[in-house]
Amino acid sequence: MKKYIDLTSQIKKIILSNGFDSVGISKAHELKDSSFLSDWIKKKFHADMEYMEDVEKRSDVRKINRNFKSVISCTINYNSLDIKKNSSDAMRNGKGWISRYAIGDDYHKIIQKKLKIASSQIKDLYVENINSRVYVDTGPVLERAYASMSGLGWIGKNSCLINRDQGSWVFLSNILIDQDLAFDNLPSKNLCGSCTKCIDSCPTNAIVGDKIIDARKCISYLTIENRKYVNNYLASRIGNNIYGCDICQEVCPWNKRATISKLNQFNPKDELIEPDMMNFISIIEEDWDRIKIKSPLKRVKKDGLIRNILIVMGNSASEKYLSILTKYLDSENLIHSMTAKDSIERIRSTMIS
Repeated sequence: MKKYIDLTSQIKKIILSNGFDSVGISKAHELKDSSFLSDWIKKKFHADMEYMEDVEKRSDVRKINRNFKSVISCTINYNSLDIKKNSSDAMRNGKGWISRYAIGDDYHKIIQKKLKIASSQIKDLYVENINSRVYVDTGPVLERAYASMSGLGWIGKNSCLINRDQGSWVFLSNILIDQDLAFDNLPSKNLCGSCTKCIDSCPTNAIVGDKIIDARKCISYLTIENRKYVNNYLASRIGNNIYGCDICQEVCPWNKRATISKLNQFNPKDELIEPDMMNFISIIEEDWDRIKIKSPLKRVKKDGLIRNILIVMGNSASEKYLSILTKYLDSENLIHSMTAKDSIERIRSTMIS
């Protein structure tokens, strides 16, 4: 057992020395969350995210490789903004909002590089060859469940992992290995209590139960994963969210005391923090090839981002956007033209009232 403890201690030091903020280790096994995930899929709460439907594989990392024995869960703090700078204040100032995690470079590549270095260093601890695999929010791994099992936090009512020190502003990633380690069998106590601020604050009522999100209503899904026309009812509730949504995390009491990262390793860009709508749509139209470089924004593509900006303009109740919206009425992109029409109607309805 001492061998496992010593190895585990060395592995944790390796993870932390590579820039991660916390690390926990759990046993590779079938998660009890499998029934939860299966029920979520059956209710169509995953919307068009068909990649979520492989419940069996997602519920047991041994389906990826039957020899995996340990799951190393890692967190890294991405929050570079003070809690006072949030989407609500941006809306009051007539600005748009891009989710905190997306205002810098794409975290997948940055964290994957760190994981690969750490994985290589872990392999050097062993005389024999070991197999490992790294995942950064891209593979069939229920990373929040494993992170919670290893004591890195608890799952909040908004389904985010909440860490006592970092709040929920954390990226999760994993290293899977085919070796036994000393497991952290001390799941964090759920400290949400009777608080329902995340549920109450959701503009679209997407949090339909404790830890249950209906993606079909979720602003993050609607503005990122969804490539289709967003109906006027839901669009009107997207507010000033151009890409993603931080609302349920901004109101969380645990995030009011969360650590602010000083490293800026994700290279946050000023032009993506509380963007001015007039200026931002011009940048996207004329300089998309520059904006998308290394950016998470490329996931929604240029057309998706323009759709989102048109929605936000319509939610502003400001007549100054009518000229731009009118231009898009004649767009060859049907989604753009339909969205512009809805947005014009929303602005004019506020003028009449």
